[in-house]
Amino acid sequence: MEKNLILSLILCSRNDNYMGNSKWRLETSINLSIIHAQEVGFLDNLEIIVTDWGSEIPLSSVLNLVAFAEKTVKFIHVSNSLAKSLQKDSKFPEVIALNAAARKASGQYIGRIDNDTIVGPEFFEKFNRIACGEQSVWFEPSNAFMFIERRSIPYRYSSKSYPISYTYNYIKTYGSKLEIESARDWGYPFWWSPVGIMVFHKDIWKESRGYDEKLIYWGWMESDLALRLGKKCLLIDFKDVAGNFLYHLEHYPSLTSYKDRNGPATPRQKNKVKISGLNFTVNNENWGLKSQNLKLDSCKAKDILDVNNNINPLYMHKFMLMKYRFIYCKIIRNTDLLRMRLPTIFSNIKNFIKINLGKIKKILHL
Repeated sequence: MEKNLILSLILCSRNDNYMGNSKWRLETSINLSIIHAQEVGFLDNLEIIVTDWGSEIPLSSVLNLVAFAEKTVKFIHVSNSLAKSLQKDSKFPEVIALNAAARKASGQYIGRIDNDTIVGPEFFEKFNRIACGEQSVWFEPSNAFMFIERRSIPYRYSSKSYPISYTYNYIKTYGSKLEIESARDWGYPFWWSPVGIMVFHKDIWKESRGYDEKLIYWGWMESDLALRLGKKCLLIDFKDVAGNFLYHLEHYPSLTSYKDRNGPATPRQKNKVKISGLNFTVNNENWGLKSQNLKLDSCKAKDILDVNNNINPLYMHKFMLMKYRFIYCKIIRNTDLLRMRLPTIFSNIKNFIKINLGKIKKILHL
């Protein structure tokens, strides 16, 4: 499996029902990412490592994956007792789980994605050319922190748990039209955004020792890593090279609750934001649970899908269903955006009226 591996995708999950259909989101993300890699001839250069954090019933025994997954996907199962002792009062210490996957990774580059993010074929194709030197870029990829924001597959679609062929065709048809989730909309830099993919060379992972394992709560972990690695590496907005071909299966019911995910929408403890005084290297030599001697387990899908029979050209009823869903989601999203912006709009109108009334009064007094 280690031969010719260019990219290791790492993610973490748990066999629970986090925010709804988490098992379907994980299956869909893995399956479609594998199918997309196979389409562009990248599959032999790819591995996917999933840290299964504390599941009573391991994910590897319940997921229904495509046949290609048997040689591509590996699982690290962290027992429930070990997980509870490590996470303390955190609900899910992603930093530890992801570091464990990174330590087991064999690819030249290691890319972190969420467990409900689908990697498009265009990314694999472009990344392959860059990593192999077939496409020149202005920076040295092996010395760069490369980050891409993700596009959002709306909750109104992803909450339905459609068959894999629907989602495959949905992305083919509407992928380029899906909204990009960007912190830049709120005045922050690109690396502050929800992660589509964050990828850099395995040597940087080793030298930096990955995520800061003190950040066991929610949020800020990628931003902390960006600031730390920025001390030695270039921070690259990689979409300028590889495009935005990462698709997140949304699990928040509206943009309003998504915007408020740091508040009442998601009641969980958050990591503290720290901008200065950061070190490039963190953790000790046992980062990523090295001392636990965790093993990589292969997957054996119970319901192996025949890709050629499940990914068919669009039938009219499927096309109309997706078209309706896309238009409906677009309308709801714009409604959410308008509702979120109304306070600012009214405030601007109020200020505009006050300023112009002041000007009129001044003129009348003259």
